[in-house]
Amino acid sequence: MATPRYGRRRERGLWVAIGNLLNELRYPTTLRGKIIVGTLAALIFSFLSLALVAALLLSRALFPLQTGETIDPTSFLGNVESLEFITPDGNSHSGWFFPGLRGAPVVVICHGYRSSRSEILTLATSLQQHRYNVFAFNFAGHGESPVGYTTLGHKETAELVAALEMLAARDDIDTNRMGVWGYSLGAYTALNAAQQFPRVKAVAMDSIYPRPDDLLRRELARGGGGGIPLVTTLTVLEFHVFSLFTGSSPDPVEGLPRTGGLPKLFVVGDDAPALAEYTRELYQEAPGPKELVQLPRTNMALLVEDERRNYENLVVTFFLRTLPLVTSGP
Repeated sequence: MATPRYGRRRERGLWVAIGNLLNELRYPTTLRGKIIVGTLAALIFSFLSLALVAALLLSRALFPLQTGETIDPTSFLGNVESLEFITPDGNSHSGWFFPGLRGAPVVVICHGYRSSRSEILTLATSLQQHRYNVFAFNFAGHGESPVGYTTLGHKETAELVAALEMLAARDDIDTNRMGVWGYSLGAYTALNAAQQFPRVKAVAMDSIYPRPDDLLRRELARGGGGGIPLVTTLTVLEFHVFSLFTGSSPDPVEGLPRTGGLPKLFVVGDDAPALAEYTRELYQEAPGPKELVQLPRTNMALLVEDERRNYENLVVTFFLRTLPLVTSGP
């Protein structure tokens, strides 16, 4: 059994050895020390370089170029009302309300990632022509939003819920029966908001993804940044750190089993294969009632006239079936 004096002597010897090692690393005198120091320096430099590349890729994904509105809705939609609503972060957002039949449901249409409400106005037209009330606004980091960055679904879900709460206070729509349509980013928020806001009675989702970092990985792969696995891992890790400061929301995939009874339309497009795969997986996991439709292309900004008309008919027909119009009382 070692005596206390021997134990203290061994502990001092350990600290001396550590001190000698640190001193050798600071001022290497042997060839082995120089090799170790050089290798460590190279590894640290490489890691910092990859972390910087990841930060640049993340910045490009979360701070998309915001453009002004490309279309004036009043030029072809008649009476349009601008509505303001406040999000939980205190920002004031503006949206376009297209009135339909008084007392009829409202359908909120949500644009996709790197898009804006201007690119989905023809869908608003089709829904309004069928006498639905329609509302469209820009998510954070898109269009003329007062927020200059996107969180790929976390903050945007809160924005959609705030818009639904604002609409629920109106007296000219059926506030107990609302519908939501969304594409990519809009689809993610549509499913998420539907789980948080029970007045949503039908939801149509085109090219949805399970979690925000899934969309981030897709964007990295499209931009060439996904070719280096470590860069992808670092970028996703930095995104999670970013989310700690900007806030997060529950992923809709977690609450998907509880959406039984909520009519759900899942749409997949051959023009977005990665998102199509995610959408099929969510469709398989979702309880009914549900339906899955596959189309050659679904990105509304790129559809030609016939494709656009067929797509809009698909969405309108879904809401006519699951969210029928009702007239207000006498």
